[in-house]
Amino acid sequence: MDWQVISAVASVVSALAIVAGTLFVVFQLRQEAKDRDFAVGTSLFEIWQSRDFQEEQLFLLHKLPIKTWSELVALGRGHEIERALRRVGGFYDRVGHLIISRIIDQDHILPAIGADALVVWQKIWPLVEEARRFENPTLFQSFEAVLPNCVDCVRPLSPLNFESKAGSAQNRPSFDGVERISPQELKPLIEQNAVAVLDVGKTARSERVKGAIRAEPNDLAGWLRALPPNKPVVTYCA
Repeated sequence: MDWQVISAVASVVSALAIVAGTLFVVFQLRQEAKDRDFAVGTSLFEIWQSRDFQEEQLFLLHKLPIKTWSELVALGRGHEIERALRRVGGFYDRVGHLIISRIIDQDHILPAIGADALVVWQKIWPLVEEARRFENPTLFQSFEAVLPNCVDCVRPLSPLNFESKAGSAQNRPSFDGVERISPQELKPLIEQNAVAVLDVGKTARSERVKGAIRAEPNDLAGWLRALPPNKPVVTYCA
């Protein structure tokens, strides 16, 4: 009997067993990660869809009577406004932390809650900014950090009322449900100061659309503050 052959065969079998065991462990870990993602995501959705949370979120979006942290403090600590702010902001901050920590997949949750996260942040940012200066410099940091990932959840082109030479909105081309506008259509709107143009390219460049607003890609709060209110927004990334 050739012991060298037997030894070689045994080595191959052992190596195959190790590979098979490794693959099984990897499969198990991935399955556990999926199960964990599903369980955590389900819990988050239950909170987000709850009546209490939605009422507090709608309160912040539509009935918030103050604009600064100083006004909130003047009302008294523990006021219903502070409770709503901390609950809603804290929820999105926790979601951001879970995404950053890769405990949950952002693609599984942001398409549902990302748009709300953006509008909530735009509403509460003045309070958060002041609170960071005077009380808590890390307030809602994970919330802010994940905001750029929410941008894709919102239509980048607001509906525009084109009842002019540019033609109606129904006749303009679209891509994945997002309305498109040609440079020829955009030019007169810029000249009339009828729209805000946002440069969302990943890198800065010397040539850009005249009057376009730009901030660093991760400085979402920066360009949210820079955007003029009550004006349609056109984004481009050329």
